[in-house]
Amino acid sequence: MTTCAYSIWLLNNSSCFYTGAEKAMSDSDFYRLLLNYERWEELLGFRTSGQGNVFGIITFDYINNKSRYIFKIIDMLTYKIPAFEFILFKGRQGIKVYEFNYETDENQWYFYYYDRIQQKYVQDENASSEELEQIHGSPDFFAEAGIDYAKLESPLLPVDLEGFSKPALRIWRNAVYARHGRTFRSEDLQALFNEYAWYKPDNEYTDDKLTDIDRANIKLIQEFEKK
Repeated sequence: MTTCAYSIWLLNNSSCFYTGAEKAMSDSDFYRLLLNYERWEELLGFRTSGQGNVFGIITFDYINNKSRYIFKIIDMLTYKIPAFEFILFKGRQGIKVYEFNYETDENQWYFYYYDRIQQKYVQDENASSEELEQIHGSPDFFAEAGIDYAKLESPLLPVDLEGFSKPALRIWRNAVYARHGRTFRSEDLQALFNEYAWYKPDNEYTDDKLTDIDRANIKLIQEFEKK
C-alpha cells in the first residue's frame, strides 16, 4: 500500500489529494489526524485483519489510558481500500466514503458525520450517492490544525500566529467572534464552529460583546493576514 499523508484515497491506490493527515509512524498505515474536536489524539488507520480490510479513526486519551474507534468500516474484500474524502455536506463536516453495498451488489457513496452525543461518526441516511459524488473537499479542510482557541482568552502575541496559513488566520480571527456566539454566513465557518461544545450560537449577537482583548487580537490577526 502506498503510504502518504493525505485525506482522500482512490480505489486504485495510485493517487491521493488534499493534505489533511500527517504520518504518525514510518512504514505503517496509520496517520495522525489534524482534526480534533474533543481534544483527543486521533489516528486514521488502514489494516488487514481476519475480518477483512479495516478502515477507521481511532481516538486516544492518554491521560485516562483509553482508546476507541469513532469510525470503522470493515470490507471483506481485503484487496480494496475504500475511497474517502473529508467534505462539507449540507452544513456539516464529515467523511464521504465509497463502499461496496452487499445488499445492492454495487459501490456507492456514503456520508458520515460526527455525532457529539454518541461521540462517534454516524451515517447520514438522507445523503444520496449521486449527490455525494458531485461534492469534493477543500485543501483548507484542516486549516485549523494547531489553533489553540484557549489563547484567545488573553492577548495574543505575534509568536502565537507565526507559521499559520491565510486560511488558518481567517479561522483564528472568526473564532474571536464565535466565542461570543456570532453566527456565520460562510458555510464552512459555521460548520466548523458547530463542532465545538463551547460554541453557543446567539442570534442577537452584536460586536458590542467584544472585549478590548478581543479587539486587540482581531487587529493583530488582521496584520498577519495582510503579510
